[in-house]
Amino acid sequence: MLAGCTADDESSDDSAIDLVIYYDSTSGMIQENIQNGAQVSFSGVELSFDYAYTKSTSGDIDSFYFEAGDGSSRITVDANETGEITYTYATHGLFTANLGAIDEAGNEDNTTITIRIDKKTLWGQSGTTDVDTMNIDTTPDCECPGPNKIAIDSTVENPANLGGFGGSPVSVTWILSGEGVERSSGQEQVADGQNAEWMHNELNPGAQVWTLDVELNQDNEQVNVDHEVTITYNDEESSPNPLPTESGE
Repeated sequence: MLAGCTADDESSDDSAIDLVIYYDSTSGMIQENIQNGAQVSFSGVELSFDYAYTKSTSGDIDSFYFEAGDGSSRITVDANETGEITYTYATHGLFTANLGAIDEAGNEDNTTITIRIDKKTLWGQSGTTDVDTMNIDTTPDCECPGPNKIAIDSTVENPANLGGFGGSPVSVTWILSGEGVERSSGQEQVADGQNAEWMHNELNPGAQVWTLDVELNQDNEQVNVDHEVTITYNDEESSPNPLPTESGE
């Protein structure tokens, strides 16, 4: 039976407690959907940790706890009631989580693992002649390295006018701006009934608020804008430690 720590984790070896924690995943991606300035959906990353196999030579286990590393309070559960703790991350970052147990004699043992949470935002605006600015906050919710990449996949559609007559082309320019940095797509013309796409990867964006703007050359043609923006971190999370099967596979 494997303990719940990995080669990168820290756990004391002199405790009366044999700390055994199983978990299927140590990473995930938050997904947010913002349409016409309103958040229409949001899903965090739910992770579960199974402490049920933890034992102590000094008596029964009294409680299990989990500290997410995102500034939230410690979660403590009564070991007589449950052996599992589930937590939902709602912000991105490389979090150092602290997992532990306390027995009835007051002995305590804990271990730390690294949890990677990325974020994807679907941002849309329809029927506009003046596209709003999208803010992209790359500041992690922990004392940890910033993300390694912002990935942008953006589409601007110039819908066909009713009847197919009277539509005009629109010139579009995407601009990504950060502190002392500006990336521009260059101008692209979008004919009536057509669309244009800009894909860009900003590496090592640091911890700041970036802005993504779409500039149009005229204000008499309405366009639809869809941004898909992903904030990702280096793959530095701890390895999963799933519950072994009875066959040992």
